[in-house]
Amino acid sequence: MKKKKLWAIIAARSGSKGIKDKNIKKFLDVPLLLHSINFAKKLNFVDKIFFTSDSKKYCDLAIKNGAYVPFYRSKKASSDLAMEEDILQDIKKNLDKEKLDYPSYILWLRPTTPLRDLSAFKKAFKLFIKKKKSVCIVSKSEPRIFYQKNGNLKSYLKLFNYRSMVRRQECPEAYKIFYGKFFEFPKKKNK
Repeated sequence: MKKKKLWAIIAARSGSKGIKDKNIKKFLDVPLLLHSINFAKKLNFVDKIFFTSDSKKYCDLAIKNGAYVPFYRSKKASSDLAMEEDILQDIKKNLDKEKLDYPSYILWLRPTTPLRDLSAFKKAFKLFIKKKKSVCIVSKSEPRIFYQKNGNLKSYLKLFNYRSMVRRQECPEAYKIFYGKFFEFPKKKNK
């Protein structure tokens, strides 16, 4: 990876509907978004901690704690419906506008998943460099989850169809996927 740059990208919009200002609410006595910045500082392969937000308050906090914040995120890329690709497209557009270089690779860190395993990220980075393919860091999760339909709880697992209880060890393994992702910085939109 000589001369190729890897940025940790942390995107934290304001305007959360579920919990007002959730990205700066304190978790373990630290504003939520700072957990991702502090974690990125522990990764010796990260060349730059890039923070993007539509909030001056969030950006000021990120800058004060060592993040690079060259511009604010657009309204479109900060909407309730904005996806990662919208944020990346916004970053690319602004990097072009400001005549700034792109990173070669990125590590996407969501502020809403503050508890991370350092060794898992180091292992994932080695795999990313070796395979030259995107790597997603996952965590095992409780597989017995339910959704609500017409006022009733329904299981995603068919094992529950004719039983009152299913033991965890009988279930297929389940994973959470939002801990972090390594991938090449996209130069163009690709569905």
